[in-house]
Amino acid sequence: MEISKFLEKMDHYYQKNLKEHEFLEEYSDITYNIFLYLRKINSLGNPTISELAKAMEVSKPSASNMVSKMVDKGLLKTKASPKDGRACLLELTDKGKRVIEIESWADMKFIEKIREILDEEEFGVLERIFEKIASGLEEEKA
Repeated sequence: MEISKFLEKMDHYYQKNLKEHEFLEEYSDITYNIFLYLRKINSLGNPTISELAKAMEVSKPSASNMVSKMVDKGLLKTKASPKDGRACLLELTDKGKRVIEIESWADMKFIEKIREILDEEEFGVLERIFEKIASGLEEEKA
């Protein structure tokens, strides 16, 4: 079986988990790109748009455009920085936090299923393979 078919099956399982959690209906307008931005904002902890742009490796106007979309969807709010009134700090709303929580839950459930399927040695091999792929992708970026 081709790798693309394996990835398709894994994605199908992942989407099924999200559907069971009613994520797909409630948050059907959340694109994968928006999710990546939300996850990055969450990990940075109330960044400025400039900090977000740098972390996402995009231009400031591109990050600003995405922030506007997320604000319109009620996923994010902005507030003036107490240190520099010209800068806006980004903060996840309750809805934005919920998206992160549901996706994290789906990630954990997916990994648990993989652990059920593979024995400990196989799971270790899979981890090393993913580490090698990630490392190769990072090298390509640099």
